[in-house]
Amino acid sequence: MIAYFALLAFVPLTFLALSLLAFTGQPSESSFLVREIKQALPETPIEDIVRLVRTVQDNAAALGILGGAFLLWAALSLFSVLESAFNIVYGRPNRAFLHGKGLALALLVGSLVTLFVALLIGSFGVQVLKDWAPWFIDNPSVAYGLSVAVSSLGIFAFIVSVYYVLTNERLRVRDVLPGAIFATVLLQTSFQILPVFLRYAEINPVLKAFGSPAILLVWLYVMANVLVFGAELNWWRAHGREAFEEEPVGLA
Repeated sequence: MIAYFALLAFVPLTFLALSLLAFTGQPSESSFLVREIKQALPETPIEDIVRLVRTVQDNAAALGILGGAFLLWAALSLFSVLESAFNIVYGRPNRAFLHGKGLALALLVGSLVTLFVALLIGSFGVQVLKDWAPWFIDNPSVAYGLSVAVSSLGIFAFIVSVYYVLTNERLRVRDVLPGAIFATVLLQTSFQILPVFLRYAEINPVLKAFGSPAILLVWLYVMANVLVFGAELNWWRAHGREAFEEEPVGLA
């Protein structure tokens, strides 16, 4: 369910982000936004991505409204199933319906604002670096390291937020850090090996027969398991030893 709703939220989130960034100017093949979308969709030719971004920005108002409505439904459902998964890990019940949806809405708004600000800063930041320090941004190793560091920070902040806010347990921020660090490392690694996975999917007749949505769904399923495993790690660190010591030894 986590992978399913993550897949449903991916497209409207992209459309909404592009609509909000319509005023930043026309994209090119070297723009920050286009490169970030290329990382998420490595199989897609960059010319098609540029064409898509320009089309969305030309129809920013209509697509923004549609994207926002669909994103609201998909993202609220995504956060709800994340809450259920984390509460199962901790053996806790879900919150009341309105309370849970309110927290999910707060996380959605916070995630969207953070995404918009990050893309905006990234777009202008890359241009500033090109103007004032071209030697820095033109270095492939430095540019790659900076991209990985920034995206890792965003992933880490998101994971800490969902662990801390959605779990119906009295937690401190430091209680969720081990699982968040673990999940961030694995998720960032998955982003780097995604092209390898796509190449494997091209030669796997089963995955290739279902097309790109199925391939993306499999990848999201793996990432969903990483998030749940991070929550398991946090639970084990807090309660695992106690549960192990309380288990009866021998036969009654």
